[in-house]
Amino acid sequence: MIPLYGFLEGDTIGLLILAREDETVAEVARRLVVSAAVRVPPNGNTVFVYQGRALDPRYTVHQAGLTALDRFDVRAEGRAHATAAAGGPGRGDGGASS
Repeated sequence: MIPLYGFLEGDTIGLLILAREDETVAEVARRLVVSAAVRVPPNGNTVFVYQGRALDPRYTVHQAGLTALDRFDVRAEGRAHATAAAGGPGRGDGGASS
């Protein structure tokens, strides 16, 4: 199991999610949404964002390159690209531009 820090858009805290290497990022995102449902009601389609990029939901944790204690964000489908492009949370480089 790989411990990951998950942050759901609209939640006030990050959650520790234990993931398997062969689990898809869509499954990991769904578990984060379910775990945070006491504070943030599920809200339609979501996108898994890692290092500022929205990932294909079919990627496995291994294919995405996630390692222990990495941060990922789950955002509403329409907002994932805009926030990442603006250097928002989850970018992975503190918002610095190259």
